[in-house]
Amino acid sequence: MKTEATRRIKAKGSRLLIDNPGMREVGIADPSNGLEITFDQIYQHAKNCKFKDCAHTNEVGCAVIEAVEKGEIDKTSYENYLKMEREKAHFESTIAERRMKDKEFGKLMKNYKKGLKKNKY
Repeated sequence: MKTEATRRIKAKGSRLLIDNPGMREVGIADPSNGLEITFDQIYQHAKNCKFKDCAHTNEVGCAVIEAVEKGEIDKTSYENYLKMEREKAHFESTIAERRMKDKEFGKLMKNYKKGLKKNKY
């Protein structure tokens, strides 16, 4: 029986594409350091935000958003940063927190459907 081996393909520059058959998900091994290293430019600008708890999404006085608007930070990089922050928050949440969010979402959908049926007649 022959099994597929991991394939590595050298891409442009110093990039490497790895194909691992059977692997379904990739995550951040060390979210506390990984994002800071990957998005160093964003973290440097974040030090100048007006508020310490700035989420860099729509806050007034956000140095990161200002840098994106000025072209100092690549917009695609910024969008990837936001996506990775959401994933980090998801993976750091406990199972109980995720179940509670799922339950709340289920209730919301149930009430929404009831409202649709009620307004239909």
